Amino acid sequence: MTTIMLKAYQATTVTLSSGFVDYYMPKARGEYVKVYITLLRYTQMGEDGVTTTFLAEILGLLETDVLKALAYWDEVGLLSMRTIDAYGNVSIEIKESQSLLRPEAKPPEKTSAKDLSSKEELPSQGNRSPLLDEISQLMGRPLSSSDAEKFLYFKEKYHFPEEVIILLVQHCVSKGKTNMRYIETVAISWDSQGIKTQDLAQQNIRKHEDKWMNYRKVLSYLGINDKDVPKPQEDLLEKWFYTYGFTTDMILKACDIGYNTLGKVEMGYINGILRSWLKDEIKTLEDLEKHERKPRKTAQKKTQKKDFTEREYDYDDLERKLLGWDK
Repeated sequence: MTTIMLKAYQATTVTLSSGFVDYYMPKARGEYVKVYITLLRYTQMGEDGVTTTFLAEILGLLETDVLKALAYWDEVGLLSMRTIDAYGNVSIEIKESQSLLRPEAKPPEKTSAKDLSSKEELPSQGNRSPLLDEISQLMGRPLSSSDAEKFLYFKEKYHFPEEVIILLVQHCVSKGKTNMRYIETVAISWDSQGIKTQDLAQQNIRKHEDKWMNYRKVLSYLGINDKDVPKPQEDLLEKWFYTYGFTTDMILKACDIGYNTLGKVEMGYINGILRSWLKDEIKTLEDLEKHERKPRKTAQKKTQKKDFTEREYDYDDLERKLLGWDK
């Protein structure tokens, strides 16, 4: 008997049933369709699982969009979703859309599928809630239906009171950030920190502003606009102030040294200077001055090395001995 070993085959096409195309797809929102087809793709590939963050990134959506898409398809019956642990991880089984349709069945109405993540109905443009009106004024533009849904989702999902949502928007607008991806990131951060009241939100904003007051001094010194700071540079600033524990004066001194050495701003080089000071327990300008007056260890090593290499050897004689020519 011969055993035939089979190599796994990954199809390069995604198979959609005619039932999905004819009945389900026309009534679903575009982002919901994107999520469903992508899940179907990874299921057919045999993937063990994906994260909502990954799906949001590759599809250009917010994580809230992904979660709402899952809730929608679960309600209309195209997938079965159940929570599997205390961390909110879920198991999903995709159903065959053709088998869900009976000959007399009507296509599912979009309005009949209420998002499980938000039980509050979205007000029409002519009957917007005071909350959404105030947010629209703060952001300086009309809210799209998608934007409005997301703010209502924050209220339902994160249990933010309306005054906390207003403070959240004010905080983001003050930083020049009005895109929903950034606002959602801040909302997730507040939720993870347990910021659910107006007092806690105000305390967090004050703490954030105090932190950025220090950041701006350094950024201004380096000629960098604080509204254009990439995340890696912001992380470096936080490390310098709060992990290394340096004062603004010490960080500015490191900036001076870095610029005078390289002739340009290089935050990685500045970080190296601060890291070396931390290692040598240099925390103040006075410490730095004392350290610079100490004899250089490297100079001592060079002197020792010079003394060692200046010993006289007859290398020709050593070579003859090693080769046995002296016998």
